[in-house]
Amino acid sequence: MADKQATILMVDDEELLLAGIQEMLEMQGYVVITALDGQQAMVSLTEHAIDLVITDLVMPNMDGVDFVQELRKIRPDIPVIVVSGSTHNIMERYGIDSIQLPGADASLSKPFKGMDLMAQIQELLALRT
Repeated sequence: MADKQATILMVDDEELLLAGIQEMLEMQGYVVITALDGQQAMVSLTEHAIDLVITDLVMPNMDGVDFVQELRKIRPDIPVIVVSGSTHNIMERYGIDSIQLPGADASLSKPFKGMDLMAQIQELLALRT
C-alpha cells in the first residue's frame, strides 16, 4: 500500500473538477495542493514537498506541456499523470498520436473515473518506495 501521507499537486484551470478531485483524494488520506495553471504549479513545487503531480494539458499562462517540461528540469523524479479532455488539439499541436506526453508517467482522458485515477496514483507512488 502506498504512503497515504503523500502530497499531490493537482494542476487544472477547471475549478469544479479541481475541487472534486481534491475532495476525493483528501478522503483517501492524501495531502492535496492545487494550482490553476503551470505558473502557479511551478511556485507550489518550490514551496511544498510534492510526491506526485496530476496536470491538465490545456490551461492559460503555462499549459501542461510546457509545465511538464519545466518540472522535469527541476524535479525529474516526480511521477506525473497528464489528464486532458481536448486531446485532439494537443495531439495536433505537438504532432503526437496520444496524450502520452514526453515526461509524463501516465495519462487519462477526461472524463475519467475516480477509481482509474486512484489506481494510477497508487501504482506510481508504489514505484517510488
